[in-house]
Amino acid sequence: MTDTENHRRIEDCPLTRHVESMESMIGQQNWDEAARYVARDIRYQVAHKQAQHGIEGIKSYMSWQYSLVHWDGHDVRSKFSRGNIVFIEVMSHFTRLVDNAKLRVPCTDVYTFENDLIADWRVYADTSVFYG
Repeated sequence: MTDTENHRRIEDCPLTRHVESMESMIGQQNWDEAARYVARDIRYQVAHKQAQHGIEGIKSYMSWQYSLVHWDGHDVRSKFSRGNIVFIEVMSHFTRLVDNAKLRVPCTDVYTFENDLIADWRVYADTSVFYG
């Protein structure tokens, strides 16, 4: 077993599927459908950026990100849940728009649920590479 296989943990459960569905809707910029998965006042924070709130806050952050990079997908390293919290670790792939550089960004997302909706979403990643 390789080191990567040894540390990989993939857990498919209702909460991880909920997150994947929400992220799919955001990836398609289907904001109305994405809003069905999150609390009205969801707290969303990526790295050092100021926390955003609500689906409009997520949309605002994504608009900033889309102005700098194109998301090309990700490779899931691990995903699992404990209680009302989901942890997902990925290697995200982006193309930086200013120079078409291919970027690989390690990223860990932590989602906290309340009443079957995502109430808090924190993204731990280094977004400074988006600037070039």
